[in-house]
Amino acid sequence: SAINDRGYLNCTASIYGCTDPNAQNYNPLATIDDGSCTYCTTILPYNENFDNGIGSWTNTGSAGNWTLNSGGTPSNITGPTDDVTGGGNYMYIEASSPNYPNIGPFTLTSECLDLSNSINPSLSFYYNMYGAAMGTLNVYANNSLIWTLNGNQGQGWNLVQIPLTSVGNTLIIEFEGTTGSSWAGDIAIDNINIESQQ
Repeated sequence: SAINDRGYLNCTASIYGCTDPNAQNYNPLATIDDGSCTYCTTILPYNENFDNGIGSWTNTGSAGNWTLNSGGTPSNITGPTDDVTGGGNYMYIEASSPNYPNIGPFTLTSECLDLSNSINPSLSFYYNMYGAAMGTLNVYANNSLIWTLNGNQGQGWNLVQIPLTSVGNTLIIEFEGTTGSSWAGDIAIDNINIESQQ
C-alpha cells in the first residue's frame, strides 16, 4: 500500500559518518555526522627517530608488524647492528620464520601531516637492507609509490631524500616491506624527516 498508494513517501536509510568535507575521513555518503571527523594538525618540520617509541606511527599491514628495536637484530649477517646515530631505536621487519619466503606487506603508516603552508616539502629517511635474501622496501605518499628498492644493499645505513611534489595539502607516508626468499633479509628504517625547503 505504501508503494502503490503513497509513492511520494520515501524511506531513506541514515548513514553515519564524517560529514565535514575538510576532514581527513570525510564520507560523502554520510547523512548524519557521528563525531568521528579527524583532521591533519601536524605541521612541518616533522621528525621521528623512534628513540621514544613508535610515536604516532601505526602498523597497518596485513602480514605482520614492524618492530621497535635497538642494537642488532636477532639473526646473524642481516639487519643493522645499531640505530643510525648509535644507542637509539629503529623500526624493522624481522625476516626469520615464519616471515619468509616473500611475506608482505608489512606496512608502517604515519599520522596525517598538514602541508598547506609548506614550500617544496621533502622526505628523508635512513634505511638498512643488509642480507643475502633481501626483499623489497616501498615508500608511498598518499597511496602513490614514490620510492622502491630491493636486494642486498650491504651493511650500514643509507640516506634517501625524496621531493614531495604534487602531494596536495595533506600527507600520509607509508613504509611497506616484503621479505625475501629466506631469513637473511631484515629491513630497517630510522630518522624520518619531512620538511619544507626554502
